[in-house]
Amino acid sequence: MIKIRIITLLVLYLSFLLLPCCAVNTGNSETAIENIKSQENTEESGTVLSQIWAGLGMGLFFPWESDVDTMLVNGFNELRIDIPDYQDTVWLTHSKAMLPRIIAKGAKVVWGVSSNSDNNTDYTITAENWPAFRQAILDNAQWAQNNGVYEFQLGNEEEGHIDKTTMTVDQLITNLKSVATEVKTIFTNGNVSYSCRQDSISNWVTAGKGDIDILASNVYIGGNGYYDDDWKTRIDRLVNAFGVDGTYLTEFNVSWTTLDDYSTDEAVQAEALREMIDFIKASGIKRAYYFCWKGELGVIKDDGTYRLLWYQALLNSEAEESTTVPIKNYHNIISRYNCSYNKNNQIVSSASGSVLRQPCNSL
Repeated sequence: MIKIRIITLLVLYLSFLLLPCCAVNTGNSETAIENIKSQENTEESGTVLSQIWAGLGMGLFFPWESDVDTMLVNGFNELRIDIPDYQDTVWLTHSKAMLPRIIAKGAKVVWGVSSNSDNNTDYTITAENWPAFRQAILDNAQWAQNNGVYEFQLGNEEEGHIDKTTMTVDQLITNLKSVATEVKTIFTNGNVSYSCRQDSISNWVTAGKGDIDILASNVYIGGNGYYDDDWKTRIDRLVNAFGVDGTYLTEFNVSWTTLDDYSTDEAVQAEALREMIDFIKASGIKRAYYFCWKGELGVIKDDGTYRLLWYQALLNSEAEESTTVPIKNYHNIISRYNCSYNKNNQIVSSASGSVLRQPCNSL
Protein backbone atom coordinates (compact mmCIF):
# COMPACT_ATOMS: atom_id res chain seq x y z
CA MET A 1 0.00 0.00 0.00
CA ILE A 2 2.83 2.41 0.85
CA LYS A 3 4.50 1.65 -2.48
CA ILE A 4 1.24 2.28 -4.35
CA ARG A 5 0.83 5.66 -2.65
CA ILE A 6 4.42 6.64 -3.51
CA ILE A 7 3.89 5.70 -7.14
CA THR A 8 0.58 7.56 -7.32
CA LEU A 9 2.01 10.71 -5.77
CA LEU A 10 5.00 10.64 -8.10
CA VAL A 11 2.84 10.24 -11.21
CA LEU A 12 0.51 13.06 -10.10
CA TYR A 13 3.49 15.31 -9.38
CA LEU A 14 5.09 14.69 -12.76
CA SER A 15 1.78 15.13 -14.55
CA PHE A 16 1.26 18.48 -12.82
CA LEU A 17 4.64 19.68 -14.04
CA LEU A 18 3.56 19.09 -17.63
CA LEU A 19 0.21 20.87 -17.50
CA PRO A 20 -0.08 23.28 -20.48
CA CYS A 21 -0.12 26.30 -18.16
CA CYS A 22 3.10 25.33 -16.40
CA ALA A 23 6.74 25.32 -17.45
CA VAL A 24 8.42 21.92 -17.47
CA ASN A 25 11.02 21.72 -14.70
CA THR A 26 13.23 18.76 -15.52
CA GLY A 27 15.27 19.29 -12.41
CA ASN A 28 12.28 18.81 -10.11
CA SER A 29 11.28 15.65 -11.95
CA GLU A 30 14.81 14.34 -11.71
CA THR A 31 14.98 15.20 -8.03
CA ALA A 32 12.02 12.96 -7.36
CA ILE A 33 13.64 10.07 -9.17
CA GLU A 34 17.00 10.93 -7.57
CA ASN A 35 15.49 10.63 -4.09
CA ILE A 36 13.86 7.32 -4.93
CA LYS A 37 17.09 6.06 -6.44
CA SER A 38 19.05 7.15 -3.39
CA GLN A 39 16.66 5.28 -1.10
CA GLU A 40 16.89 2.18 -3.27
CA ASN A 41 20.68 2.18 -3.21
CA THR A 42 20.79 2.75 0.54
CA GLU A 43 18.46 -0.17 1.13
CA GLU A 44 20.09 -2.67 -1.18
CA SER A 45 23.68 -1.76 -2.04
CA GLY A 46 24.94 1.51 -0.58
CA THR A 47 26.29 2.34 -4.06
CA VAL A 48 27.67 5.87 -4.51
CA LEU A 49 26.21 7.10 -7.79
CA SER A 50 28.81 9.73 -8.64
CA GLN A 51 31.93 11.39 -7.27
CA ILE A 52 32.07 14.88 -8.73
CA TRP A 53 35.10 17.05 -8.07
CA ALA A 54 33.92 20.06 -6.05
CA GLY A 55 35.79 22.41 -8.38
CA LEU A 56 34.08 21.19 -11.56
CA GLY A 57 31.71 23.61 -13.28
CA MET A 58 29.92 23.69 -16.63
CA GLY A 59 29.73 26.14 -19.51
CA LEU A 60 26.34 26.72 -21.14
CA PHE A 61 25.19 28.79 -24.11
CA PHE A 62 21.55 29.81 -24.57
CA PRO A 63 20.53 27.32 -21.86
CA TRP A 64 17.01 26.18 -21.16
CA GLU A 65 16.02 26.34 -17.52
CA SER A 66 15.70 22.55 -17.64
CA ASP A 67 19.42 22.39 -18.56
CA VAL A 68 20.22 24.30 -15.39
CA ASP A 69 17.94 22.04 -13.36
CA THR A 70 19.86 19.05 -14.71
CA MET A 71 23.17 20.68 -13.77
CA LEU A 72 22.06 21.45 -10.23
CA VAL A 73 20.50 18.07 -9.56
CA ASN A 74 23.74 16.40 -10.66
CA GLY A 75 25.88 18.54 -8.38
CA PHE A 76 27.16 21.18 -10.83
CA ASN A 77 26.50 24.40 -8.92
CA GLU A 78 28.94 26.74 -10.68
CA LEU A 79 27.88 27.66 -14.22
CA ARG A 80 29.49 29.96 -16.77
CA ILE A 81 26.69 31.22 -18.96
CA ASP A 82 26.79 32.90 -22.37
CA ILE A 83 29.32 35.81 -22.10
CA PRO A 84 27.25 37.52 -24.84
CA ASP A 85 28.49 40.16 -27.26
CA TYR A 86 27.48 43.54 -25.89
CA GLN A 87 26.45 44.70 -29.39
CA ASP A 88 24.07 41.74 -29.86
CA THR A 89 20.98 43.13 -28.15
CA VAL A 90 18.91 40.01 -28.77
CA TRP A 91 21.45 37.70 -27.13
CA LEU A 92 22.20 40.14 -24.32
CA THR A 93 18.50 40.65 -23.55
CA HIS A 94 17.83 36.90 -23.58
CA SER A 95 20.76 36.26 -21.26
CA LYS A 96 19.67 38.95 -18.81
CA ALA A 97 16.12 37.64 -18.77
CA MET A 98 17.31 34.12 -17.99
CA LEU A 99 20.00 34.80 -15.39
CA PRO A 100 17.89 35.96 -12.42
CA ARG A 101 15.76 32.82 -12.66
CA ILE A 102 18.88 30.63 -12.82
CA ILE A 103 20.45 32.41 -9.86
CA ALA A 104 17.22 32.01 -7.89
CA LYS A 105 17.58 28.24 -8.29
CA GLY A 106 20.85 28.39 -6.36
CA ALA A 107 23.38 28.42 -9.22
CA LYS A 108 26.61 30.38 -8.85
CA VAL A 109 26.76 32.15 -12.19
CA VAL A 110 29.90 33.46 -13.91
CA TRP A 111 28.85 36.04 -16.50
CA GLY A 112 30.11 39.05 -18.42
CA VAL A 113 30.23 40.54 -21.90
CA SER A 114 32.44 40.16 -24.95
CA SER A 115 33.07 41.71 -28.36
CA ASN A 116 33.56 38.58 -30.41
CA SER A 117 34.57 39.32 -33.99
CA ASP A 118 34.21 35.61 -34.79
CA ASN A 119 30.46 36.14 -34.44
CA ASN A 120 30.41 39.40 -36.40
CA THR A 121 33.38 41.16 -38.01
CA ASP A 122 31.80 44.48 -37.06
CA TYR A 123 32.62 43.58 -33.45
CA THR A 124 36.39 43.72 -34.07
CA ILE A 125 37.99 45.74 -31.27
CA THR A 126 39.82 48.86 -32.40
CA ALA A 127 41.25 51.92 -30.72
CA GLU A 128 38.22 53.83 -31.99
CA ASN A 129 35.53 51.56 -30.56
CA TRP A 130 37.31 50.55 -27.35
CA PRO A 131 35.53 53.31 -25.35
CA ALA A 132 32.18 51.75 -26.30
CA PHE A 133 33.34 48.32 -25.15
CA ARG A 134 34.72 49.81 -21.93
CA GLN A 135 31.38 51.48 -21.18
CA ALA A 136 29.52 48.25 -21.92
CA ILE A 137 31.76 46.43 -19.43
CA LEU A 138 31.01 49.04 -16.75
CA ASP A 139 27.26 49.09 -17.45
CA ASN A 140 26.96 45.32 -17.37
CA ALA A 141 29.09 45.07 -14.24
CA GLN A 142 26.45 47.22 -12.54
CA TRP A 143 23.68 44.99 -13.89
CA ALA A 144 25.55 41.91 -12.63
CA GLN A 145 25.96 43.48 -9.21
CA ASN A 146 22.26 44.31 -9.02
CA ASN A 147 21.14 40.84 -10.12
CA GLY A 148 23.25 38.53 -7.97
CA VAL A 149 25.90 37.35 -10.43
CA TYR A 150 28.58 35.36 -8.58
CA GLU A 151 31.59 36.43 -10.68
CA PHE A 152 31.86 39.09 -13.37
CA GLN A 153 34.02 38.66 -16.47
CA LEU A 154 35.62 41.54 -18.38
CA GLY A 155 35.58 39.52 -21.57
CA ASN A 156 36.46 36.24 -23.21
CA GLU A 157 39.47 35.67 -25.47
CA GLU A 158 39.40 39.27 -26.67
CA GLU A 159 43.02 38.86 -27.85
CA GLY A 160 41.55 37.11 -30.86
CA HIS A 161 39.01 39.86 -31.53
CA ILE A 162 41.32 42.86 -32.06
CA ASP A 163 42.36 44.44 -35.36
CA LYS A 164 46.07 43.98 -34.43
CA THR A 165 46.95 47.40 -35.82
CA THR A 166 45.24 50.14 -33.83
CA MET A 167 44.67 47.65 -30.99
CA THR A 168 47.47 45.24 -30.15
CA VAL A 169 47.46 42.44 -27.58
CA ASP A 170 49.65 44.49 -25.24
CA GLN A 171 47.38 47.54 -25.52
CA LEU A 172 44.31 45.38 -24.95
CA ILE A 173 45.86 43.95 -21.78
CA THR A 174 46.62 47.46 -20.55
CA ASN A 175 43.04 48.52 -21.25
CA LEU A 176 41.51 45.50 -19.53
CA LYS A 177 43.65 45.98 -16.44
CA SER A 178 42.58 49.62 -16.33
CA VAL A 179 38.86 48.90 -16.64
CA ALA A 180 39.19 46.15 -14.00
CA THR A 181 40.14 48.82 -11.46
CA GLU A 182 36.91 50.67 -12.25
CA VAL A 183 34.79 47.52 -12.29
CA LYS A 184 35.94 46.53 -8.81
CA THR A 185 34.33 49.69 -7.41
CA ILE A 186 31.03 48.61 -9.01
CA PHE A 187 30.95 44.83 -8.76
CA THR A 188 31.46 43.69 -5.18
CA ASN A 189 29.44 40.46 -5.15
CA GLY A 190 32.56 38.42 -5.88
CA ASN A 191 35.63 38.22 -8.07
CA VAL A 192 36.31 40.15 -11.25
CA SER A 193 37.94 37.88 -13.80
CA TYR A 194 39.05 37.70 -17.40
CA SER A 195 39.48 34.67 -19.70
CA CYS A 196 42.43 34.88 -22.08
CA ARG A 197 43.18 32.77 -25.14
CA GLN A 198 45.50 29.90 -24.36
CA ASP A 199 48.08 31.23 -26.82
CA SER A 200 48.05 34.59 -24.99
CA ILE A 201 48.96 33.21 -21.57
CA SER A 202 52.59 34.26 -22.02
CA ASN A 203 51.53 37.85 -22.74
CA TRP A 204 49.60 37.99 -19.48
CA VAL A 205 52.37 36.34 -17.49
CA THR A 206 54.73 39.09 -18.71
CA ALA A 207 52.26 41.93 -18.12
CA GLY A 208 50.74 40.69 -14.87
CA LYS A 209 47.03 40.77 -14.06
CA GLY A 210 46.92 44.08 -12.21
CA ASP A 211 43.66 44.53 -10.30
CA ILE A 212 41.98 41.60 -12.04
CA ASP A 213 41.19 39.13 -9.26
CA ILE A 214 41.48 36.02 -11.40
CA LEU A 215 43.26 35.67 -14.74
CA ALA A 216 41.56 32.62 -16.22
CA SER A 217 42.09 30.87 -19.53
CA ASN A 218 40.42 28.43 -21.91
CA VAL A 219 42.64 25.37 -22.40
CA TYR A 220 42.19 22.55 -24.90
CA ILE A 221 44.38 19.60 -25.88
CA GLY A 222 44.08 20.65 -29.53
CA GLY A 223 41.80 20.78 -32.54
CA ASN A 224 41.57 20.48 -36.31
CA GLY A 225 43.40 17.17 -36.24
CA TYR A 226 46.39 18.40 -34.20
CA TYR A 227 46.82 17.41 -30.54
CA ASP A 228 49.82 17.57 -28.21
CA ASP A 229 50.77 17.99 -24.55
CA ASP A 230 51.28 21.76 -24.65
CA TRP A 231 48.07 22.18 -22.65
CA LYS A 232 49.89 20.88 -19.58
CA THR A 233 52.62 23.51 -19.95
CA ARG A 234 49.96 26.22 -20.27
CA ILE A 235 48.27 25.15 -17.04
CA ASP A 236 51.61 25.04 -15.22
CA ARG A 237 52.44 28.51 -16.51
CA LEU A 238 49.15 29.93 -15.20
CA VAL A 239 49.64 28.40 -11.76
CA ASN A 240 53.29 29.45 -11.50
CA ALA A 241 52.48 33.04 -12.48
CA PHE A 242 49.22 33.70 -10.64
CA GLY A 243 48.95 30.99 -7.98
CA VAL A 244 46.11 28.53 -7.48
CA ASP A 245 43.87 31.29 -6.12
CA GLY A 246 44.65 33.68 -8.97
CA THR A 247 43.76 31.50 -11.93
CA TYR A 248 41.39 28.79 -13.11
CA LEU A 249 40.01 27.35 -16.35
CA THR A 250 36.80 28.89 -17.63
CA GLU A 251 36.81 26.37 -20.45
CA PHE A 252 38.53 23.03 -20.91
CA ASN A 253 37.94 20.15 -23.25
CA VAL A 254 39.75 17.62 -25.37
CA SER A 255 39.14 19.53 -28.62
CA TRP A 256 38.22 23.08 -29.59
CA THR A 257 36.65 21.88 -32.85
CA THR A 258 34.64 18.69 -32.23
CA LEU A 259 35.09 15.73 -29.93
CA ASP A 260 34.86 13.43 -32.94
CA ASP A 261 37.85 15.26 -34.44
CA TYR A 262 39.89 13.92 -31.52
CA SER A 263 38.39 10.43 -31.77
CA THR A 264 35.11 8.92 -32.87
CA ASP A 265 35.48 6.41 -30.02
CA GLU A 266 33.62 7.81 -27.02
CA ALA A 267 35.69 5.69 -24.63
CA VAL A 268 38.85 7.38 -25.97
CA GLN A 269 37.22 10.81 -25.57
CA ALA A 270 36.32 9.99 -21.98
CA GLU A 271 39.81 8.73 -21.18
CA ALA A 272 41.43 11.90 -22.55
CA LEU A 273 39.03 14.12 -20.63
CA ARG A 274 39.67 12.20 -17.45
CA GLU A 275 43.43 12.70 -17.95
CA MET A 276 42.81 16.44 -18.23
CA ILE A 277 40.76 16.53 -15.04
CA ASP A 278 43.36 14.57 -13.12
CA PHE A 279 46.14 16.91 -14.30
CA ILE A 280 44.11 20.02 -13.49
CA LYS A 281 43.40 18.77 -9.98
CA ALA A 282 47.05 17.81 -9.44
CA SER A 283 48.16 21.31 -10.51
CA GLY A 284 46.32 22.76 -7.53
CA ILE A 285 43.81 24.72 -9.62
CA LYS A 286 40.61 24.90 -7.61
CA ARG A 287 38.04 25.39 -10.39
CA ALA A 288 37.62 24.29 -14.00
CA TYR A 289 34.54 24.51 -16.22
CA TYR A 290 33.89 21.88 -18.85
CA PHE A 291 32.93 23.35 -22.21
CA CYS A 292 30.24 22.65 -22.90
CA TRP A 293 26.85 21.10 -22.14
CA LYS A 294 25.40 20.54 -25.62
CA GLY A 295 26.57 20.07 -29.21
CA GLU A 296 29.67 18.77 -30.99
CA LEU A 297 31.80 19.62 -27.95
CA GLY A 298 29.12 18.80 -25.46
CA VAL A 299 27.95 16.20 -23.00
CA ILE A 300 24.65 15.90 -24.87
CA LYS A 301 24.83 15.00 -28.54
CA ASP A 302 22.52 16.35 -31.22
CA ASP A 303 20.30 13.28 -30.94
CA GLY A 304 19.68 13.98 -27.24
CA THR A 305 21.79 11.12 -25.88
CA TYR A 306 24.71 11.52 -23.48
CA ARG A 307 28.35 10.91 -24.35
CA LEU A 308 30.27 8.34 -22.40
CA LEU A 309 32.48 11.08 -20.91
CA TRP A 310 29.51 12.22 -18.82
CA TYR A 311 29.67 8.99 -16.82
CA GLN A 312 33.33 8.05 -17.03
CA ALA A 313 34.96 11.49 -16.60
CA LEU A 314 32.64 14.25 -15.37
CA LEU A 315 30.35 12.45 -12.92
CA ASN A 316 33.36 10.47 -11.75
CA SER A 317 35.83 13.37 -11.57
CA GLU A 318 36.64 12.97 -7.87
CA ALA A 319 37.32 9.22 -8.04
CA GLU A 320 40.95 8.08 -7.83
CA GLU A 321 40.77 6.34 -11.18
CA SER A 322 38.42 6.36 -14.13
CA THR A 323 35.55 3.92 -13.86
CA THR A 324 32.00 3.89 -15.11
CA VAL A 325 29.71 5.41 -12.51
CA PRO A 326 27.79 2.47 -11.01
CA ILE A 327 24.01 2.59 -10.79
CA LYS A 328 23.34 -0.92 -9.62
CA ASN A 329 19.59 -0.94 -9.06
CA TYR A 330 18.50 1.60 -11.64
CA HIS A 331 16.59 -0.75 -13.94
CA ASN A 332 14.76 -2.19 -10.94
CA ILE A 333 13.70 1.34 -9.98
CA ILE A 334 12.35 1.94 -13.49
CA SER A 335 10.06 -1.05 -13.27
CA ARG A 336 8.96 -0.27 -9.72
CA TYR A 337 8.21 3.41 -10.19
CA ASN A 338 6.18 3.50 -13.39
CA CYS A 339 8.92 4.70 -15.75
CA SER A 340 10.00 3.46 -19.16
CA TYR A 341 12.50 4.09 -21.99
CA ASN A 342 11.88 6.35 -24.98
CA LYS A 343 13.39 5.89 -28.48
CA ASN A 344 16.62 7.59 -27.37
CA ASN A 345 17.01 5.19 -24.45
CA GLN A 346 16.22 7.98 -22.00
CA ILE A 347 14.26 7.31 -18.83
CA VAL A 348 10.80 8.88 -18.96
CA SER A 349 7.67 9.01 -16.86
CA SER A 350 5.16 6.53 -18.26
CA ALA A 351 2.38 8.91 -17.26
CA SER A 352 3.68 12.16 -18.75
CA GLY A 353 6.52 11.27 -21.11
CA SER A 354 8.86 13.69 -19.29
CA VAL A 355 12.55 12.79 -19.55
CA LEU A 356 13.79 12.06 -16.05
CA ARG A 357 17.41 11.02 -16.25
CA GLN A 358 20.34 9.86 -18.37
CA PRO A 359 20.18 7.39 -21.29
CA CYS A 360 19.71 3.85 -20.04
CA ASN A 361 22.10 2.19 -22.48
CA SER A 362 25.10 3.92 -20.87
CA LEU A 363 24.30 2.90 -17.30
